[in-house]
Parts: sequence; C-alpha cells; structure tokens
Amino acid sequence: MDHSTTIQHILAGDSRAYAELVRHYQRMVYTVCYRVLRNTEDAEEATQDSFVKAYQHLAGFGGSAKFSTWLYSIAYRTAISHGRKRRSDETSVDDLPNHPASAPDTTGQRHELRKLLDNALARLDPEDASILSFFHLEELSVEEIVTITGLGASNVKVRLHRARKKLLDVIQATYGPEAQRLILEHA
Repeated sequence: MDHSTTIQHILAGDSRAYAELVRHYQRMVYTVCYRVLRNTEDAEEATQDSFVKAYQHLAGFGGSAKFSTWLYSIAYRTAISHGRKRRSDETSVDDLPNHPASAPDTTGQRHELRKLLDNALARLDPEDASILSFFHLEELSVEEIVTITGLGASNVKVRLHRARKKLLDVIQATYGPEAQRLILEHA
C-alpha cells in the first residue's frame, strides 16, 4: 500500500481512500487497543477514536516514521487514555481453558494454541502484553516500539525481557510445562 499517495487522496477529500486505509489497519489497531483495555467494547471504541484522531492529524504525518508506527502510537495512547477513564472494567479470565492444546498439527489446533497464548497475554500487565505483541506478533523493531510507547530503547528492551519471563511463568503456572514447550516450539 502506497501511503503517501493514499494520504494525498485522503487529504484531498477521497473518503474511499480513507476507508481503504482503515480496512488495511483495523485489525492491528483493534489488537493494540484490546491488549491495553482487555474489553471488547472499550477496544472497539478506542479503535474508532484512534482512526478519528489519525484522520484529524493526518496532515501532520511527516513520514519520518513508518505510517503503521505512527498509527499504532495513536492507538496505543488512545487505549491508555481510555483505560485510565475505565479502570474498574476488567475482563474476566474465568473462561480460560484448563488444559493446553496438543501439538498444532491442524488449523484448529493452531487456533487453540493461539487462544492459549492470547489468554496468557491477557494475564499480563497491559503494557507488557502490548510490547510483546508489537515485537513478536507484529514484528515491529525496538525503535518502532519506542516511537509507539514513548519509552526509551533500553526500557523497551528490559520490559521485553521481563515480559517474556512473566509470560512463560503464566503459561507454565496456568497450563503446565507441556503448554510452555508447545508455545516455545510453535508460536
């Protein structure tokens, strides 16, 4: 997707170009918001607010960072802001499966493994879960995570290290050593 051309079209009033941009990034913006807020309705609201803010500030996007990094930064900060407003709303973790998925030989089993990982991420601090998602699931660089979160590079690296350890501890405590092995091998 050529963002400079798309942005020019949007700034010229082309609503279809903006709809294309939203479609392209909607899943990840929602994921960023959900990792912070851990509530579907709040994440959907923060996702919408993120795209509104991005649209309002699109003329200020200078292109010094990747567009996705700029957009994820807006989403992350919007979700943090929503979270501060709604601290009392927490997602229940009572629905977590009691047993890990077996080796991911089929699409269904891979889906179960991903669900197990998502449930374990939900038990982490929202910032830790977000940083892990940015780095491992979205494959963003440390520099991009610095731009998104506003943390320093060394702080991001330390948080990544600690968050990985916490995640493995949660997986082992919740699902046992077999689940930890499966995730390390296949996720």
